[in-house]
Amino acid sequence: MALGKGVYAIHQSGKWYTNENIDQMLMERHLNKKARRSSHKNHMKGPRKRTEDDDVRFAQSFEKLILMAKSKEGAQSGTI
Repeated sequence: MALGKGVYAIHQSGKWYTNENIDQMLMERHLNKKARRSSHKNHMKGPRKRTEDDDVRFAQSFEKLILMAKSKEGAQSGTI
């Protein structure tokens, strides 16, 4: 929904959602859900706990996204 409005979106792991990768990410999500449903286990483990590396990777990606957005905004307004 965010991409359709022309805004930036980022995953908690630091991956960027783009028009180029959204179809692949949605297909992976669908296949993973299908695999979970086909499993006959009653209780499945949840996602692994976030590590400090995960936090660092997200922070770096988020900072890069902000800088890119600022530079694009500045270019559009003619200040850069």
